[in-house]
Amino acid sequence: MKESRQSERTAHDAPKQGKAPGKSGEYTVDEMRRFLEEMSGKYDLARVVDPIECRILDFQNDGRIGMKERCYGIWNAEQKCVNCSSALACRTGCHQEKAERFQDEVYFIQSNPVSLKLADGSVFDAVVELVNIEKDSTREANDREAENIGGRAAGYLAQHDSLTNVLNAEAFYELGRTRIQNSPERAWVMVTGNIMNFRLVNNLFGVARGNEVLVRTAAMLREISENARGLCGRLGGDQFAMLLPGSRFREENLLDTARSLGEVFNSGLFTFCIHFGVYRVEDPAIPVSVMCGRANSALRTIREDLTRTIAVFDDEILKRDLQEQKVIGGFEEALQGGQFRMYLQPLARKDGTVIGAEALARWCLPDGTVMPPGDFIETLENAGLIQRLDMHIWELAVKQLRAWKGTGLEKLSISVNMSAKDFYSIDVYEVLTGLVDRYGVDSRMLRLEITETALLVDPEKSDAVVSKLRNRGFLVEIDDFGKGFSSLSLLKNIRADVLKIDMGFLREIRDDERSRIILRSVICLAEALGMDVITEGVETEQQLKALSEMGCSHFQGYYFSKPIPAEEFERKYHE
Repeated sequence: MKESRQSERTAHDAPKQGKAPGKSGEYTVDEMRRFLEEMSGKYDLARVVDPIECRILDFQNDGRIGMKERCYGIWNAEQKCVNCSSALACRTGCHQEKAERFQDEVYFIQSNPVSLKLADGSVFDAVVELVNIEKDSTREANDREAENIGGRAAGYLAQHDSLTNVLNAEAFYELGRTRIQNSPERAWVMVTGNIMNFRLVNNLFGVARGNEVLVRTAAMLREISENARGLCGRLGGDQFAMLLPGSRFREENLLDTARSLGEVFNSGLFTFCIHFGVYRVEDPAIPVSVMCGRANSALRTIREDLTRTIAVFDDEILKRDLQEQKVIGGFEEALQGGQFRMYLQPLARKDGTVIGAEALARWCLPDGTVMPPGDFIETLENAGLIQRLDMHIWELAVKQLRAWKGTGLEKLSISVNMSAKDFYSIDVYEVLTGLVDRYGVDSRMLRLEITETALLVDPEKSDAVVSKLRNRGFLVEIDDFGKGFSSLSLLKNIRADVLKIDMGFLREIRDDERSRIILRSVICLAEALGMDVITEGVETEQQLKALSEMGCSHFQGYYFSKPIPAEEFERKYHE
């Protein structure tokens, strides 16, 4: 037992940095190696683990990291620990502590989440484990130990997914690591697959049909992997992965699978599309989970594209990943420092009279540059941070409405955006009513834009929430109408006040008569349902004229104004 005993500790030990490597909790391989050397004099065991693959990390002299033995080998066990404190620390980003009894010893474990900067500049999340061991020979301790061991044994996962019969995530990572370690000289390819808008399948056709899609997809991917002498697993939900020898990987096999599945599952309400991300493994020592992550990074570049099936990880995608890590790492400081500002884009009539505005987020950096939303919105959505940004913009909008009271702008409304993550992860009714009540703003002046796809995830819940908001006085707009797969079904199930027609309808309106017919019909349908129509993306006088002739009266787009800072909007439209 080292001199720093668990009972005498008054503060959490964490890696000390000799320099600031970018953000708190991010360390190079050399910094982490020095920290472990320091901690080895204070603890019985100091190590860094990958809680996904349950492996100890090996820090190499060239700045790379490799994988060593299983981290749960400390218990002389063959399976991962139930309620693993390190897995919880990595998942939550918070320090965790746990006492684990085994035979006649007690293991006191500190788990500290860290980010390791790899040699290529990317960042890998891991956990520092600091462990002290004490003797405990009491009968009560042995009884508790027996209960813990029994609980762990009962909770161990089988190797195969119960629905699809391919490997589950844990087994895929473990067996994938073994395959690579046994043949490190071979070239390997990691492939991940994801079904586009799979959640809509369950809502439109039922869970049984959704399960059929998953089972059929898994069977075809398993056949590819078995023919190539590789591995196939289901990582969760509708996400699959294959580890294949590079010499046996064929893109045409993926394309054939996508075509075959489309022939089976395409319908009038749903277009089946599966995307594949491909990562050609360059460093066999990195965790299998990182390989999957890089394949997923490639996949995300075509996630909304119905015309492409396969994307391959390359230097450009790595560069984008590094930018995403920079966005996530800087989000908290930017939010607290007021770098996220509200821009307003006017909502106008045909003659240019402004009747309201849409609130949009812009990241204004300290050097004066403005980061466009395309560089951070999707990243924040994927990282589960978009809700905090949206609530920040909602509050800025309500504050702006209060500031306009008694001025020439008091009759203008402001529309705010709500993402699917907002709609299903926070109580939007409580948040929004709380804001308008706190600042004394008429709820009719705060309009709510909800995307069509967000409403389709759970139509019954959506209708209930939308009804509560409308009863409270909020005007609800269906945003991006026409982008989804079941727009008419949405109008049948969800009562809203306004349709915002997706600008994609306008792109060929100048010379595509079919687009004109469709757009005119949507406008007439909305009017028959008692809904107003806003067309967004209006850029030319010719578009404005054509839309007006079809019956549209409210417009938004660069023809009138691009989004501008709130203070500039006030100066420009005060009269």
